Amino acid sequence: MNEESLRQLPKVALHDHLDGSLRAQTVIDLAAEIGYSDLPTSDVDELTEWFHQNKPTNSLETCL
Repeated sequence: MNEESLRQLPKVALHDHLDGSLRAQTVIDLAAEIGYSDLPTSDVDELTEWFHQNKPTNSLETCL
């Protein structure tokens, strides 16, 4: 296989954090499916805003 063939192949994300990848609605749906009731809200718009307000900084220590 030559380099051009490799460049044309579909790519996948090998490392992706769920906290930045899921829609708020998906988080709500998954929580409901497993019976998790500790989300800050089950309103899509409010949860989206909560994620944006509480997003981690560039500090791993602060994030954890």
